[in-house]
Amino acid sequence: MEELPREPHPAGNTRIILHYPDITLKGKNQKDFQNALSNCIRRRLDNLGYHWNIGASRGRAIIIVPNQQQSEAWQAASMLQKIPGIYSLAIARWLHPADCLDSDHAMNWTMIGDEIVAMARQCYINHASFAVKVHRADKSLPVTSTEMAGQLGDLIQRETDWQTVRLNRPDQTFYVDALPDGMYFYPRKLKGVGGLPVGTGGRVLALLSGGIDSPVAAFLLAKRGCQVNFFHLSASHLRKQDIINSVIGRLAALLSQYTQRSRLYVVPYTYFDLALSGLNSGYELVLFRRFMMRSAERLATQLRAQALVNGDSLGQVASQTLENLASSSTVVSMPILRPLIGANKDEIISMARHLGTYDISIEPYKDCCALLARHPKTKSSHARLTQLEAVHLPDYDALLNKTFTDMVCLEYRYGELVAE
Repeated sequence: MEELPREPHPAGNTRIILHYPDITLKGKNQKDFQNALSNCIRRRLDNLGYHWNIGASRGRAIIIVPNQQQSEAWQAASMLQKIPGIYSLAIARWLHPADCLDSDHAMNWTMIGDEIVAMARQCYINHASFAVKVHRADKSLPVTSTEMAGQLGDLIQRETDWQTVRLNRPDQTFYVDALPDGMYFYPRKLKGVGGLPVGTGGRVLALLSGGIDSPVAAFLLAKRGCQVNFFHLSASHLRKQDIINSVIGRLAALLSQYTQRSRLYVVPYTYFDLALSGLNSGYELVLFRRFMMRSAERLATQLRAQALVNGDSLGQVASQTLENLASSSTVVSMPILRPLIGANKDEIISMARHLGTYDISIEPYKDCCALLARHPKTKSSHARLTQLEAVHLPDYDALLNKTFTDMVCLEYRYGELVAE
């Protein structure tokens, strides 16, 4: 992102200001992360039909909203909230730097005051307290941030019905960012996803079961900058239309609002199920998870993904004891990322509700693990499972080849199915 100039810009006075603190912590490669975030923002805006200019100013991204589209800034902001890398954002009124100072290089309190007073009147809350918070990144200004906040607070008290100042936890905070390219005034911050821009953290394949945990795990990797695709093993052969309307299809669509662009690969595990028909050893679920990991690794290798992702939480169910997790992981060489491994169920549910995946995940669905979990053993060993596989699954490569002949792929972008 290029720094915004001090010269007048051919656009309106409404701007969207975005904060990205995780990126500002980066060292020499900070510019690469800023450019990646700028590209993510630009693609999302283009997808919405907004071809707006994007710049940067002192650790902030600035989107310049044209005069004729200022009413659409809120819609754009609500979509940008779901882009990883953006910690918070605000719709701000912008004052040109030439209007911030008078001819003697003193503060132009008339112009600045008009902006803050108009904002305060628009946001008035009866009997509520307020504070003014100033961030002065432009050190050429002749006053400090504390002095500016005091002056503007006094002005609000004189010119509006706001009377009670409370610096600690006020009911309303008025923000002023004094940057080299001008001043920005805004009454509220919208919380974003945070983290790092998608594409900066590598490529992963997330195992999506249809339950509560796996969508949250996939989101957390997108939040850390990973490009995420989804893999699901279905209990039967599904057509594309069946998948689109299913729990899995709707979860993938919703998650793509955060991952931005993802593919969902659905493979039936019917051949595996047939091969184990009649077996009642108590190891069926762990054998299935080994099959799932092998299948996922095969696809991930084809997609040039660098790791697998799943929603395991240690000890939550029988298949997630440490022994069974180890037995499942041993059969693949690719790293398996488990971002929820130490999370409690209520913590995972809270994240799922926040994402919007919870209500979809609790709908009735033929979850593969639930179908196979008759009386699963909580402890297993790689040696014992290898013996069972040698007897019941003697030609594993042939099983995988047969399984993948029926794979179905769907692509989602920003919450919508991409037409073929």
